[in-house]
Amino acid sequence: MKAEKIYPIGFAANSYILTEDGKNAVVVDPAQPRIEDELEKRGLRPAFVLLTHAHFDHVGGVSALQKRGARVLCSEREKTLVGSPADLSEEFGAPRSEFTVDGVLKDGETRELCALSVTAIATPGHTAGGMCYLVRGADGTGALFTGDTLFAGSIGRTDFPTGDMAALRKSLKRLAALEGDFPVYAGHEEDTTLEEERRTNPFMRDA
Repeated sequence: MKAEKIYPIGFAANSYILTEDGKNAVVVDPAQPRIEDELEKRGLRPAFVLLTHAHFDHVGGVSALQKRGARVLCSEREKTLVGSPADLSEEFGAPRSEFTVDGVLKDGETRELCALSVTAIATPGHTAGGMCYLVRGADGTGALFTGDTLFAGSIGRTDFPTGDMAALRKSLKRLAALEGDFPVYAGHEEDTTLEEERRTNPFMRDA
C-alpha cells in the first residue's frame, strides 16, 4: 500500500491518498477541493472516500470527488451530522461542502476497497460518530488513520457539538488495545506510531 499525506493549505485537515494498484485510490478525509488535482497528478481515479468525521475542515473536497464517481463512506451516526450545524461550517464562517453519504460502515466491519483491507473502528468522542480506519495492503502491512481522535502527543477537542470526553477516553483505550504497532496518520499535525502514543501520550496512558 502506498499512502501519501496531502498537507492542507490554510485552515483544513490532513488528507490521505491510498492506493494498492497505482490506478484506483481511497481518500481519507479529502479536506480541500485541490485533492482532485493531486489525484490527477498521480494518475489516480478516486474510487472511495473514507470520512473519520464530518467537520467542515475534513470534508471540503468530498463533493469534487463524488462528482468523479467516488463513493463516500462513514459511520451511521456521523451520516446524520453531514450538512448539519454540527459540521461547524457556520461557527467558523466556512463554506459548506454539499455531498451525500453513499454507504455506512459498522464498528468492526472489514471491507475490501481497491485491493485494500479496511477495518472500521468506532471511536466516538471528538464527534458522536467518529471512526478510525485500520488499512492493510496486499503485503499485510497496515496503517491507522485516526482523524481527530488521536494526535501525536495529544487528542481531539470534545467541546464541539456531540463531543464527549468520557466517550473519547473509551475510544483511546480501544486504540491502545489494538494488537501490534502501526503508523498513525492523524487529521492534523505530524505522523506518529501507535506504540509511541501508548508510551508517551498522557491522554492514552490515562484512558
